[in-house]
Amino acid sequence: MEPYTKEKERRLSSKKPYFKDRRSAVISIAVVVFLLTLAILAIDQNNVRRLGGYLQQAQQLRGAVDGHVEERFATLENLLALVDHSLLHNELSNITDEYYRIDDVASISSLYVRMDRLLSDLQRELFAKPSYPSYAPYFEYMYQVEQKLAESVALYNNQAEFYNRQIEGFPALIVAKRLSLERLPLFTMAQALSSRP
Repeated sequence: MEPYTKEKERRLSSKKPYFKDRRSAVISIAVVVFLLTLAILAIDQNNVRRLGGYLQQAQQLRGAVDGHVEERFATLENLLALVDHSLLHNELSNITDEYYRIDDVASISSLYVRMDRLLSDLQRELFAKPSYPSYAPYFEYMYQVEQKLAESVALYNNQAEFYNRQIEGFPALIVAKRLSLERLPLFTMAQALSSRP
């Protein structure tokens, strides 16, 4: 390696400057800043579109879950119209009434688990009666709806978890904070969906 000498210093100082004058330096810096600004805006807009798309997919899947849950409660209401003599009738009727007053994921999950537990008790109670064949189609239909619901819940929860990870990662985190995007809640009714009513 060549030692540092006055000759080397003279050669270094005689090299051409990066900019020929102050005006060209200012223009070059301005162009670089402009290009960086465009790049940042493009990344930001891309993150806005991307997160919006993920959120829209999750909302569509949530709509499918809500549709199946509502169908299950509506079928339960029809069944309760036939079994008003049951000891569980009032409790289940209160649950169906409560369902139409809530819309958040946590409350729906909790209510669904309660409903499923009582519905299992009702089925055991009715099974002992000679008239059970007239109730059986309702239980069978609710089971079919529940199979669709289990699939819908799994799809929604997967998409919601993916979306939640995206809004917490950089640089999407900046966009999420600016747009006040919040984590999507997950349905917690797996236990109720794992058994036949």
